[in-house]
Amino acid sequence: MGELSPYPFSDYSLPLFTNSHNFTPNSQKTEQNQSKAFSFAQTVNALYTMVKCLIIDDEKNARDNLSTLIGKYCPQLEIVGLAVSGLDGLHRIEELRPDAIFLDVHMSDMDGFSVLGKLDKYKPMVVFVTAFDRYAMKAIRSSAIDYILKPISIKELQDAAEKLEHLLELKKQNPGFEEGYADALKVMVQTSKQDGPMRIALPDFSGYRFESVADLVRLESDSNYTHVHLKNGDKVLVSKPMKHFEDFLDETDFIRIHNSHIVNVNYLKGYLRDDGGMAELMDGTKLQIAKRRLPLFLDAVKNRFLKP
Repeated sequence: MGELSPYPFSDYSLPLFTNSHNFTPNSQKTEQNQSKAFSFAQTVNALYTMVKCLIIDDEKNARDNLSTLIGKYCPQLEIVGLAVSGLDGLHRIEELRPDAIFLDVHMSDMDGFSVLGKLDKYKPMVVFVTAFDRYAMKAIRSSAIDYILKPISIKELQDAAEKLEHLLELKKQNPGFEEGYADALKVMVQTSKQDGPMRIALPDFSGYRFESVADLVRLESDSNYTHVHLKNGDKVLVSKPMKHFEDFLDETDFIRIHNSHIVNVNYLKGYLRDDGGMAELMDGTKLQIAKRRLPLFLDAVKNRFLKP
């Protein structure tokens, strides 16, 4: 059996009952039935402009979750493929030519913005998917049609689906639309959600924890995991390497002092010359500063504190 069309009844045809004594293919009744069938098919197809979508995310659970939500709540979207990395995404875009991509901002091989930068002539519509709302403005500047924060809100996902459907209609109706593609996307992009303190979604074994970035005291590497130490004393184990956070966090506040440590300079209590250089935090924690990182550390903090 061939694949079913994503358009309901778009391949509708009446069966040929060659062994039926009472069936006449050219009869008036048959023609009426065909007319009604095709009229109904056109009506159903008019309900949606099916948007072919590719999901690009290096986390299997995230890919599966988004695919499930789209299948359940966004009937105008059709998932044509799943990509497991940025590079895989580039290959799949070239192969599948999707109308739109749902693109994770940060992946192990390259971030979402790098993926966009490597696209050549074919540029699908873009919806960024991220746990970091600080990337909203960068997404807008990259002409994303929308961005969705993890964990995914069904309402935000449906809003993005409606925008994709509407934009695809515009592209089909206006042959010269591609020339103004970037500007049109910027007009349709969702307004930034950067009101109030910036927050981050930390995935743990029970789900997600939502924390203010300002409450992150330090991060400690543990192979491919990261221990995130919070202002209230809690420690959250996140299944991401520390490089993941280093790429996102504001380097004016978060400094990598060692292969195993990133500290929020707002929680520094002092600098100790012991053992080649130690950073002392307000909670009493003392952390070794790597020799090669010491000049950068001193340079980063020297202008942040008043000197007598």
